[in-house]
Amino acid sequence: MLRKLITILFCFQTIACFSQVKFDEWQNLTTSDKLPAQCKIQHSNNNLDLVKFHDKFYLAFRTAPTHFASKKVVMYVISSTDLKTWNYETEIKLGCDMREPRFAVYHDTLNLYFFRGGTHMFKFEPQEIFVLRKPANGNWMEKQSVNLDGFVPWRIRERNDTLYLSSYYGKNLYNNNHQSNLRLFWSTDALVWKPISEEPQVDILSAEEGEFIFDKKGNLFSTVRLEGTGSLVCSADKISIGNWKKVRSKTKYDSALLFDHADDIYLVSRRNKDGEIDKVKHRKNEKQGRLNNLIRYSITKKVTSLFKLNKDSLTLSLVTDFPSSGDNAYAGISKLDSNTYLLMNYSSNIKHTKSSWLAGQLGKTYIYWTLLHF
Repeated sequence: MLRKLITILFCFQTIACFSQVKFDEWQNLTTSDKLPAQCKIQHSNNNLDLVKFHDKFYLAFRTAPTHFASKKVVMYVISSTDLKTWNYETEIKLGCDMREPRFAVYHDTLNLYFFRGGTHMFKFEPQEIFVLRKPANGNWMEKQSVNLDGFVPWRIRERNDTLYLSSYYGKNLYNNNHQSNLRLFWSTDALVWKPISEEPQVDILSAEEGEFIFDKKGNLFSTVRLEGTGSLVCSADKISIGNWKKVRSKTKYDSALLFDHADDIYLVSRRNKDGEIDKVKHRKNEKQGRLNNLIRYSITKKVTSLFKLNKDSLTLSLVTDFPSSGDNAYAGISKLDSNTYLLMNYSSNIKHTKSSWLAGQLGKTYIYWTLLHF
């Protein structure tokens, strides 16, 4: 009863502040003629990350024939000082899929992590995690393996001069042999990563995309996608960040990005316009019910949305939807000043809103950006 009361009061408070969050018109970077000539854009442009390093914005993104794995995947890194002129930094081609680019600035070095996948279009085959490094006054170095084979990186944060990486074991994710293992790793050199605890932070079936952030007190908050059933919203006390309190939700938060503004925490993620994912029941077979949910989820419409986190009840309230359609989300963000953020996202054509998620995954997608104002 107390939790319900807290949630109701939080909703009223959140509604009151909705008008304080505004965003500019979204700009299509991939059709703007502002990309470097070296960037050979393909049909699908997605999986991006954004960071500011020594007065430059760095953007990493994946381009490929479709959303799915291919031998033709290329990952580009570009930079800009003013968001008007973009310069070529480097590119990665491995003859296979590459996903989840993640920047981390540490000890005056820019690190870019990503994982190498497979070549089968409809298989999810994470092989190993690499890092590319760029010292402040140097060039991009050759990629190095961080020896987390089979894991998928999701987010990297710094706390007390230590890097923390959330990662989940992705092999066999979509079959019965999957061993759920989502955990935090730590590093003090950005190369060697060690688990913070013997047991994983989440071992629930199909746990993935473990987004997390530290608040100003050092406490941890997280969202975890549960493929086929919904999600978890989690927290951990600053003195025991490996011990996660978990609250289940039937809402699935895809491609999650958490960021803080003042003392509040916000989430940017893909939202299913058809509602909760766990709608299709199959009482005699739980695995079949999960499969039914995934099928239904693929053929319904999606939108990228902004949510606000209630730290006490571990619930999320919708603030606003962003212009987006088809295949979308996987945002990156960079703070410009005390009330303004550069927000990047990918989406199918934002002017065409009738596409399902699957149609969008097979069609064209673009990289968009806006300025978010509080």
